[in-house]
Amino acid sequence: MVALAAKGILLTGDTRMVIGDNIVAYRGGILLKKLSDRALPPLSSYLTAGSFALFGESARSARIPFAFLGLIFVVATTVIIARSTLTATGSLVAATAILGNTSLFLFFRQCRYYAPSILLSFLIVICYFRWKKGSAGSGWFYAMLILLIPMFAANYMICAALLACMAIDFLFWKRNEISLSVRDLSLAFAISALPCLAIASVWNPYVTRFGSYSHSNGVLQRLTLFWWNLRDMNAAGFLIGGLVLVALYFAVIRRDVLLRRGLVALLVYISAISIVSPQLVADTSFADIRYLSPTIPLCLALGVAAYMRLFGNRNLLSLLLALPVFWTNLLNGTFLPPNTLRSVPVEYLGELISPPPDPYSPTASWIRDHVEKDSSVWVLPDYMTYPLMFHAPEAVYAWQLNPEQKNEEQFRNLPDIHFQGLVSPDYIVVFGPSVIQIRELLERWSGMGVLYEEVYRVNTFWKDLYRPELFWRTFKPITGFDPDTQAIYIFKHVNPVKDSDSKNRLQ
Repeated sequence: MVALAAKGILLTGDTRMVIGDNIVAYRGGILLKKLSDRALPPLSSYLTAGSFALFGESARSARIPFAFLGLIFVVATTVIIARSTLTATGSLVAATAILGNTSLFLFFRQCRYYAPSILLSFLIVICYFRWKKGSAGSGWFYAMLILLIPMFAANYMICAALLACMAIDFLFWKRNEISLSVRDLSLAFAISALPCLAIASVWNPYVTRFGSYSHSNGVLQRLTLFWWNLRDMNAAGFLIGGLVLVALYFAVIRRDVLLRRGLVALLVYISAISIVSPQLVADTSFADIRYLSPTIPLCLALGVAAYMRLFGNRNLLSLLLALPVFWTNLLNGTFLPPNTLRSVPVEYLGELISPPPDPYSPTASWIRDHVEKDSSVWVLPDYMTYPLMFHAPEAVYAWQLNPEQKNEEQFRNLPDIHFQGLVSPDYIVVFGPSVIQIRELLERWSGMGVLYEEVYRVNTFWKDLYRPELFWRTFKPITGFDPDTQAIYIFKHVNPVKDSDSKNRLQ
């Protein structure tokens, strides 16, 4: 989605979601106003567009700017550790923790808002803690205000959660070091708020249907989401549950101020995201922890701090225990049945050495080789349309909109192929079990004289199990799947009707 918006930027300078003969109408155009993405903050799309302009349009070039931001994060973290009061043992434990957090590296390699949000949050927090009285300290305040602008342009919710954390921390701790004057507040408004308001005046989810997406969540659903966020952050290795309990002991019983501030910040952040998240609790059983990815550095810091307070500088013991603590799921509790003890970093290394197949590459390759230019393709499930649209853009991707949407102003002049049931698609690409319903549908259509036949089957497991969330990812190939319901199926229209009589046949 970000890469497709980047293509629109190269064509128009704006996040326009009309690419050639295709429209990017995710969830029936929920993000669109006047055929441009007006719901999602634009920073990631513009970063990707810049990379496309320099390196060409490919999946690799789409990831380059985000991987580069990850490299900056690693360098900055290394410098901070080197300049900290950590002993050599503590520094090695910190390095072990960072290298063992596979989620951090997975989120940094995605072409989305994760990398900018993680790095900018990290830099803003550094500026916040360095902000002191005097001209030198004020420089960090100005840097923080400037960095909040791209932070807002990366993700509105994450920026709001970060501001909530800093506000609570300032109220309880920071105001004892420095006070906010009227001049400071005026500068904050002029430097940060005005540019952010300018961004929100263009990219505003509330001018699209996305703005009302989560209104059905009540208080109970938000509390459920809070618990899910905690549970799934632990399952995905954002935090280590056992070390968080150790940190809680030192913060409450031993009155460790830094750990107390860190834990409060983590709780405030999770609470803020749980309140503003667009996720509908009724539709899923896992939290959208991607909104919490900027907390990974904080969780790492809490984990290392708790570990060092627990073991101190027992050099050999601390180093020996660091590997099972930070490189396995032992203290996450996720080794218990039906799960097993595992080392995610080792599994990830195995994936890098021998990557498992993905469902999109062979499917896109077949479309490029066999589907005539401007022929139409209907993809199921619908969200799997967009990787194919990026990798095989010559086809026209059909039926993303409901026929009633033909009356909407922004869609009125689109060809009928974009509306379900108005014109038969030339091809149907079905990923996985949806093929059961499609075979039944095609059987009914055959009685109406609309005939399709299966012309190709991609014998790869259908699901895209390489998301950065560990509970939705596999590091090894899926084998032993049912080839009749769990592969990828391509059907071709064998008696296409091109005249006006084909309209409305399938409604």
